Amino acid sequence: MSNYFEYVEKLFKSGEKRSLPLKGIKVIEITHYIYGPCVGMVLAQFGAEVIKIEPPGEGDRRRYRAIWMRMFKKAEPNFLTLNSNKYFITLDTRNIKAREILFKLVEKADVFIENLRAGLTDQMGIGYLHISKVNPRIIYVSCSGYGQYGPLSRAPSFDVSAQGIIGLTMKNGWPDVDEFYKLPDYFGDYFPAMIAVAAILAALYYREKTGKGQYIDISQAESLLRFFYDITYLSITGEEIGKTGNIDPTAIASGIFNTSDGRFVAIAIMDEEQLSAISKAMNTELTNLYKGKLRSKECINELNDLIFQWVSSKTLDEILNYAKTYGFPASPVLTDVEIYKDPWRWERGSILEFNDRIYGKIHIPGSAVHLSATPAKIKWLARPVGYHNRLILKKWLGYTDEEIRILEKEGVIGYWDQVPGPCPPATWNPEDDSVFKGEEDEQER
Repeated sequence: MSNYFEYVEKLFKSGEKRSLPLKGIKVIEITHYIYGPCVGMVLAQFGAEVIKIEPPGEGDRRRYRAIWMRMFKKAEPNFLTLNSNKYFITLDTRNIKAREILFKLVEKADVFIENLRAGLTDQMGIGYLHISKVNPRIIYVSCSGYGQYGPLSRAPSFDVSAQGIIGLTMKNGWPDVDEFYKLPDYFGDYFPAMIAVAAILAALYYREKTGKGQYIDISQAESLLRFFYDITYLSITGEEIGKTGNIDPTAIASGIFNTSDGRFVAIAIMDEEQLSAISKAMNTELTNLYKGKLRSKECINELNDLIFQWVSSKTLDEILNYAKTYGFPASPVLTDVEIYKDPWRWERGSILEFNDRIYGKIHIPGSAVHLSATPAKIKWLARPVGYHNRLILKKWLGYTDEEIRILEKEGVIGYWDQVPGPCPPATWNPEDDSVFKGEEDEQER
C-alpha cells in the first residue's frame, strides 16, 4: 500500500512544466463581489484567458469590502486571489466607443460571464441577444440571484438572502432554540459559482461537437436548493426535517463534542463497523444494546449523549488516539491559527506562499483540486483598475499607443480612483512596469 501513496505523490509532484487544460479559451467577465468573479477565477486558474471589464475609477465593488476594512497594501486581500490570473481593463459601457471595443473583444471570445441584476445587461445593450449576434458561438452566462425570468427575477440577492430563501438558514441551528444562523464565508456565492463552472465546461464540450453556443441562466438560490433533499422527504413523509443541530439524521451517531481540556472534536459514526470501533474505545457494548433501533431519532440522541459523556472525560489527543487505534472517524475542530499552522495544508498546497510581482509575498489559498496532467496554477494576483488596458487593446485588438491615448482622453477607458481598493500599492512605480505600459505580458511567478 505504501508504494501506492509514493506513486501518487510523485505523480502530482513531478516538477515537470505541465499544460493548462483551458489554454486558448478566451473569457469576457463583467462581474462584481464574489459569485461571478469566482467563476472566472476557476477558469483562469485552469488556463483560460479571462478579461475582467470594470467601470473606470471604482471598479468591482468588492474591492472596498475588506473584512473589518483590513486592507493589504491598499487592496482587499480576498479580491487579490478571487481575481487571480485575470486581465483588468475598464470600459464605460454607456459610451458608444466603449461598446464597440467590447464587441470587438466578444468576436474573439468563447465565454461571456456577467452577474449584474437580471435584465440589466440587456438594458445596457450587451445582453445575450446583442452579444450572440456578434458571436453566435459565444457561451453567455448570467449569474443572478433568482434567474432571468419568474416572479423573483428582478429582486437583488446576496449570499445571506439566498441562504434564507432556500431554507438553508432555517436548518442551521438547534431544534429547541428559536434562532437561525447563516453559514459563514459566503457559501451562497462560492457553491453556485462551482455549478456555473460545470455548466460552462458542459457548454464548451457541446460546442466542440456541434459548433453552437448557448445561454446559461444560473440562479444563486436554485443552485443552493439543488443539494437539499428536504423537498423529496417532505413529499414522501409529510414532515419537515427542520433544524438538526450537529446531528446527521442519516448517521448512527454524529456531532461536535467537548473534550476535558476545553477543545472540540467532530465524530461521525455512519455504520455498524464504526459503532463497534467506538464501542471498544468506550469499553461499552453499543451494537447489541441498540440492535434494531439504529438510526432512529431516539437512538441517535441516546448514543450522542453517551458519546458526549465519554468525550467530556478525555482530552482531545486521547480521543484522536482512540479514533486512530480503533478506526472510527474523528477530527479536531480547528481555529484559524491552527489551520494556518497545520503542515498538512502546506504539504498539499491548500495554502501557498505566493510572491507577486506587484504585491510581494502573501499567503493565499491554493487550488481546491489536483490534476496530475493539467493542474490549476495561480500565476499572478488581481491588478488595479484598468491596469491591463494598454496590453489588451494592443494584444487582442491591435490598437496603437496614439489610439489608446485618445480613448483615455475621451473617457472611454480609464484607471483607478486614488483610494484604497482600486489603486496600486504605494511602492508601485508605473515607469518601471512594462506590463502596465503594454510592452509585455504577465509572466508566471
